Amino acid sequence: MTSAGQLNRYRARTAASARTLIRAVIYANKYSPVSVSIVAIFVLAVYAIMFGNYRPHTSIDTQWSLSYSYNFCVKGIDTDPTFGAPFPIGQGGTVAFGKLAAMVQCASLAPFNWSLVAANVLSVVGVVLSMVAIFAFLVGEGFSRLSAVTCCLTLAVTEPFVAMASQSRYDYITFLLAVCGLLLAARQQLVVAGLISVLAMEVHPIGIMGPIYLIAYELSRKIQTRQLRLEFDRVAKLVLGSTLGLAVYFILHPGILTLLAAVSRNPTELNNGAGHFLYGYFFGQKLYRHLPELAVFVACLLVHIWRRDYVQWPFPLVASLATLLVGFLIPHGNFYYTPFWYFPSFLLVFMTVSVAWRAVAVPVFVLVLFVPQYAVAYVWGHKYSYARQGELQVARSAIASRDTDLSHAHIFGDYIFWPAFKDLSFEWAPSFWFNQRRFPSGTSYLICGLDPPYCPNELDCANELLVFNDMRLIEQFSWAGRDYLIYERGE
Repeated sequence: MTSAGQLNRYRARTAASARTLIRAVIYANKYSPVSVSIVAIFVLAVYAIMFGNYRPHTSIDTQWSLSYSYNFCVKGIDTDPTFGAPFPIGQGGTVAFGKLAAMVQCASLAPFNWSLVAANVLSVVGVVLSMVAIFAFLVGEGFSRLSAVTCCLTLAVTEPFVAMASQSRYDYITFLLAVCGLLLAARQQLVVAGLISVLAMEVHPIGIMGPIYLIAYELSRKIQTRQLRLEFDRVAKLVLGSTLGLAVYFILHPGILTLLAAVSRNPTELNNGAGHFLYGYFFGQKLYRHLPELAVFVACLLVHIWRRDYVQWPFPLVASLATLLVGFLIPHGNFYYTPFWYFPSFLLVFMTVSVAWRAVAVPVFVLVLFVPQYAVAYVWGHKYSYARQGELQVARSAIASRDTDLSHAHIFGDYIFWPAFKDLSFEWAPSFWFNQRRFPSGTSYLICGLDPPYCPNELDCANELLVFNDMRLIEQFSWAGRDYLIYERGE
């Protein structure tokens, strides 16, 4: 039996060890494997807890983007018949952008029957690969390995990147290509850098940030070396790579000029009126919860300029300002574009914070700021997790029990039902009444909810039936505490 004295000595040693560990992390004036490991543990915990649970009930973009890829790869359709937003009002499928992303998703997700869980894994892999590319870039620019790892881990746990890793929008592929282009330019592989940066634009229009990163990097080199002479060999290689990228784009989209000519007749359709994408991130969220980040960015920007920190490494400042300005030129402002500005701006903050505190202050601030927000997001979203959305197959089973030939049936419903009916004629219900179409021939089904919808564009059953008239109730079911009805309309 352990004596009371031995037990007290054991407790004292344990407490002393814990204090020593905390003191080593907090008061260290340099990076250490211990501090990096602690940050890594927190980041892994955030990603594990939020996996499949980040806004699964309010973010329509996962199903929307996957429908583009599925329609292109499986059905051979490059427009958007599922959600009904033609280009340029929406992306319009893969008619103008996104065929490379569709190929990636098709090759990766087809073996898993386009599971939302598998799609989430692919998004996480995309963000992880982006952080690996940023790590290699930072080490090449003079960061120590531990400082580069700390920077990448902390960046990855911010909400713009957690959101990117939690959805199947094409942004994670676009961002990966953009930072890979930057890394290749830093390693003097200029032809390939130009090629990949332009391919980022094929994946998504926000890919324009890829070439912007290259321009910012080249300009920062000039500022740093104070050699303003134009290096024609570097420019020629970048132009050659960009030209090859444009050639690939036109091969994938041979009818783009005709499409753009048609769009130019009604240019107002190009702008969705959302404004700068950063406005939606900083001022469009509940409780203005991202304003502390904005305050930090502004304060660090002013200090960075006042102390002339940019003389040491101009890239963060140049790229941050460049991406900010380009945001005013992007017609479809969407706060999910924020990572493309956040990356260089975060580097600016990281470089401005005192060297003695970078290993601790920045990670601690980010975790303290975001972890409570993630906790709330988890509480709101976990019962709608992607892992549970397979249960929505009950709606398909109910319709199949009607002895209807599903290959000739038409199903209308909320966006969450797309995975259950992706191989059939499924259309997002708002697309039907927004485009004012007539009922297709054959048997039609409407799946609607009795509860207020989470997506602002969707309606509950009472309002849906004002548009979908002459339908009769055939089934009802519940999922995640919400009640749904299925209606049928014959020929």
